[in-house]
Amino acid sequence: MIFNEALYPLFLLVAVTVFFLIPVKWRAGWLFASGLGFYAYYADFFVILFGLEAFGVWLLMKRWRSRKDVFVLGLIITVAILGYYKYRNMAILSWAELQQLWTPTALPTVETLILPLAISFFTFEFIHYMIDMRANKIEKHSLTEFMAFIMFFPTMIAGPIKRFQGFVPQIINARFSWAHLNAGLTRILMGSFKKIVIADSLDLWIAPLQSGDLAHTDPATLWVSLFAYSIKIYVDFSGYSDIAIGSARLFGIVVPENFNWPYLRADIAQFWRHWHISLTSWITDYVFKPLGGSRVGFARTLFNTVAAMVVSGIWHGAAWHFAVWGLYHGVLLALNRVWREKIKPKIPWVETFPRLYYVLCTLLTFFLVTIGWGLFIMPVNRFMQLMGRLFGL
Repeated sequence: MIFNEALYPLFLLVAVTVFFLIPVKWRAGWLFASGLGFYAYYADFFVILFGLEAFGVWLLMKRWRSRKDVFVLGLIITVAILGYYKYRNMAILSWAELQQLWTPTALPTVETLILPLAISFFTFEFIHYMIDMRANKIEKHSLTEFMAFIMFFPTMIAGPIKRFQGFVPQIINARFSWAHLNAGLTRILMGSFKKIVIADSLDLWIAPLQSGDLAHTDPATLWVSLFAYSIKIYVDFSGYSDIAIGSARLFGIVVPENFNWPYLRADIAQFWRHWHISLTSWITDYVFKPLGGSRVGFARTLFNTVAAMVVSGIWHGAAWHFAVWGLYHGVLLALNRVWREKIKPKIPWVETFPRLYYVLCTLLTFFLVTIGWGLFIMPVNRFMQLMGRLFGL
């Protein structure tokens, strides 16, 4: 909701104006300072936490990146900070619920922790930086350039997840142009329209799904609510990405695209190549490939696919239904690979009518993705109740 606040356009205008007025050598420092101010305004003292964490990551990789033990320690500390703030209570309650299976006791009262703004995106960019630094994929740079990369405010809140190599060189080479201005403002207006006019107007449509009594809600209403949520999450998230991409473009900086008509894709693999593209790319490079990717046997490839998607699921939120949502998509991706590589080649007539085949596959993919959104927004037991109502069980 930060991009929708009245202060943001003014902040963006000042940040962009100063960026092009100051000497080029000061630009990285200005992006760091403006990002620091942006984050401190919304996150208060957490700016100290991430400032120290960012400095620690940079220092470790600058001085000891060749040492495996230091590299592993850096990864552990980074993930531990994310785990403490985002998953601590989930872990405590899950363990207590597990203990109840053999020792009936009351669940403990857990301290409510404030989730630091953008902690998940910070963590992903820290991990990318450390891994690519160790692999010598990042050229020599200054602390200020690293801080500018981490604290670049347009992509700080909801991505896209950028890469250091593609971002930092643009700081020096950026030039003001009317083309950048036009493209940036167009994306910002388009994203705002998606978010404010379309996404927000769907809230009433999805209310039965989120807070209604499923047992006494008409199945037709629940179907409409579920499909409305499917549209809402797309226009809402892609709208945020449009605003972020457009804001970056005003600086003359191009960040990765995040959505490319994902609901028009004919299989689940194509869907994920066009939905939250920067996340899919990150999961592929830093989870799927390190597990062995598709370079291993077929069965192991399927396992790697499912495991990577479970990681993607739990990254979205600190609740088990997010992990199950990731598992659901991992299974769909695995089944798609089985179909594509083992079954489809043995059925030569399957694409006798290619356009019809494409349409049917696209509709099926959209339907399966939409069913999955139920797991994304509600606990598993409520989701099972929803499925029972939707399918008349």
